[in-house]
Amino acid sequence: MHVSSKLAFAATAASSWLQLASAQATCGNVSSQSYDYIVIGSGAGGIPIADRLSEAGHSVLLIEKGPPSTGRWGGTMKPNWLANTSLTRFDVPGLCNQIWADPTGVSCTDVDQMAGCVLGGGTAVNAGLWWKPHPDDWDTNFPAGWQAKDLVGPTDKVFSRIPGTIAPSMDGKRYLSQGFDMLGGSLGAAGWKYIVPNEHPELKNRTYGHSTFMYSGGERGGPLATYLVSAASRKQFTLWTNTVARRLVRTGGHVTGVELECNGAGHAGTVSVTPGTGRVILSAGAFGSPKLLFRSGIGPVDQLNIVKNSTLDGPTMISADQWINLPVGHNLNDHVGTDIEVSHPDVVFYDYYGAWKAPIISDADTYLANRTGPLAQAAPNIGPIFWEIIKGADGVNRHFHWQSRVEGIVNTSMTITQYLGTGSVSRGRMTITRQLNTIVSTPPYLRDENDKAAVIQGLINFQEAMKAVTNLTWITPKSNITAAQFVNSVPAIPSRRGSNHWIGKSPPSLPFPTPLTVMIGTAKIGTDDGRKGGTAVVDLNTKVYGTDNLFVVDASIFPGMITANPSAAIVIVSEHAATKILALPPPAAVARA
Repeated sequence: MHVSSKLAFAATAASSWLQLASAQATCGNVSSQSYDYIVIGSGAGGIPIADRLSEAGHSVLLIEKGPPSTGRWGGTMKPNWLANTSLTRFDVPGLCNQIWADPTGVSCTDVDQMAGCVLGGGTAVNAGLWWKPHPDDWDTNFPAGWQAKDLVGPTDKVFSRIPGTIAPSMDGKRYLSQGFDMLGGSLGAAGWKYIVPNEHPELKNRTYGHSTFMYSGGERGGPLATYLVSAASRKQFTLWTNTVARRLVRTGGHVTGVELECNGAGHAGTVSVTPGTGRVILSAGAFGSPKLLFRSGIGPVDQLNIVKNSTLDGPTMISADQWINLPVGHNLNDHVGTDIEVSHPDVVFYDYYGAWKAPIISDADTYLANRTGPLAQAAPNIGPIFWEIIKGADGVNRHFHWQSRVEGIVNTSMTITQYLGTGSVSRGRMTITRQLNTIVSTPPYLRDENDKAAVIQGLINFQEAMKAVTNLTWITPKSNITAAQFVNSVPAIPSRRGSNHWIGKSPPSLPFPTPLTVMIGTAKIGTDDGRKGGTAVVDLNTKVYGTDNLFVVDASIFPGMITANPSAAIVIVSEHAATKILALPPPAAVARA
């Protein structure tokens, strides 16, 4: 689509949505209208399922606690050089790392990890990486009905709508490829195979390729530019932003509505589901969904007692005889991140952080005119991506996803993060505080010796692959430090191992973060009912055990971490869950059991 056409379409879509949400100009009370489905959270899980449910003819209310993000939906956060455009900081791929420099009004304030609290959630603020999952991601982690063979249709549907691209600039060129050429060429020389990743999702052992992004037309794409657009075109769909879901209103196992709080310009009061048949779907992520369950009397007794003893919720919390004891918050998992850094004279740094206030004029001009150039690519020049599978002494295959980018302590640096995903067995826990904030109370990193051994072996294998590269300087770890010494020296805590791992020196006052990913697993899907000593919070239809009309559809239901960045996998899960939920008969109310 021509740029002027895209801008016209964006303006039309934004105008349509603003008509839907015109009541949001100021804080307002909810009306008496009820909805067949209330979906809480507008990320990779919430937007697609809201679209599918409204497509089926149901009235759907999608609630987002934060403000609009991209320009299409009325977002306004932007640098001066975008002032006379419909674009915001979220639209421009080259500005995606701005969340690390200026998270105010964008990141969630009630969790001790970095997360996006804006329309689109993580898909609005991350680097847009977009991968078809390896079959083992499903077959190793998920139960029957959620295996690779069951997810073929949903995967095809998702990637037909959001195909992804390895060349996001509209002229088809890849800019500043020196880092990829040096590192990718070195891997190729060491025997690793180049692939186009989403053409071969099953080839994730000693392979490498260009990064695949959800971008479209040189701008951020993904669910915001596809599923939300089709949903917003339907009269039965309603979107409320700046609206916080405080807790669920329920009797026994039946939810009748959601208590809301206005977050600056949203809605307050209690919104109801259609009496008897209405349903609520939590899609607020691995921290947001558990928090809402805790505040609604669903979760481990120790966490519910914390809420009961809080100043804010205690006096009005649902009575203890209505509590549903489920292992919410357990099974927390994340990619185990191990950052290394190398330097090579061929590598060329581009100041994406500087592009916020003072972009290179020619780059800004070409981007605005044609959606081409470095600003059409994700900061900070990500790639290559490469993969390896290592079998542990316990017989488990552990999948590694390596993600490189041009940044570090010198301008010829590349920081490379090794992520341990599918096959990892270490788990942690998230909990809630009396201030009703959520925290990682037990980090999920390298608690199992075989996980740690695989991380060490993966680093050794990479060092071996780089052995013949001339003029390569090892910055972290130093050449006189063994892989085991280095891995053991890095604390197994979120700030050093997690998806928000910050390393090295910075440009003026700024740290170098890793690309944003996501924690998972806190409302696990499975057949072993957590009320009866099992580990699962939701059943195979994503319905919360002990309830008849409450579902969870987001990263929190994943039983284990997958190989690569999970955005696409979450959308696939949302597609599959929509089919299952729509096939269910109307709720038959159940008492607490």
